[in-house]
Amino acid sequence: MPFRCLIVSSALILGAVPARAGALLEGRVLPYRQVEVSAPVSSRITEMRVKEGEVVKAGQPLALLYGKLEELEMQRAKALLERREFEARGAKRLYDNKVIPEARALESRIDLELARLQYETAAEQVRIRTIVAPMDGVVVTRHHEEGEAVSGGQPMFRLMDLSRVVIQCAASQDALAALAPGRRVSVRFPDPGGSASAEGEVVLVDPCTDAAGKVRVKVVVANPEGRIRAGLRAQVLAPEGP
Repeated sequence: MPFRCLIVSSALILGAVPARAGALLEGRVLPYRQVEVSAPVSSRITEMRVKEGEVVKAGQPLALLYGKLEELEMQRAKALLERREFEARGAKRLYDNKVIPEARALESRIDLELARLQYETAAEQVRIRTIVAPMDGVVVTRHHEEGEAVSGGQPMFRLMDLSRVVIQCAASQDALAALAPGRRVSVRFPDPGGSASAEGEVVLVDPCTDAAGKVRVKVVVANPEGRIRAGLRAQVLAPEGP
């Protein structure tokens, strides 16, 4: 009787099931943060401190608005404050020596507090005429030039923070198991000018779906050298479990 040999797959012997290939989710690169810096008051631009493409730090002056009248008001308020401080000290000594009644000393203290508030208000009016960067980033748009008038709330600069980038894509329900927040995933950048690949972290899985049944997913990728540009296409590899 002929001998027959039966060859059995090692995967079946061990009871293992091979992992399925992961899905590639198409997405776009977005800046980690993006802000429009607007004029707080209506005025005229007296000086521009930055250019488009310049890297800025949080708190760095971007532009100056005309504020001569506000500076004069601050000086007047400061002089009045010094006078009220002198009067309040004198009133306190007189009250301690029982020369004036308590009501007179209280009136002097109130006048001092009002003068302090007037000075702080005047100083704030001067301060807001220096437009500063609210965050670290790159000046991508400068809407005005020196000498132009701006109104309150009118945009003056647009800043982007590209030290990290966000990959936003839409995932099907089948891929969500591998895209929990905190999960590390691989990201590819097929467009010219993009990095070949990088590792990112899932930071958002939208609890809602769109009309097509897709779920919005955001992945953050470190970009310390700024090589990954906003607007590039990106592909997030969503590995499937065994």
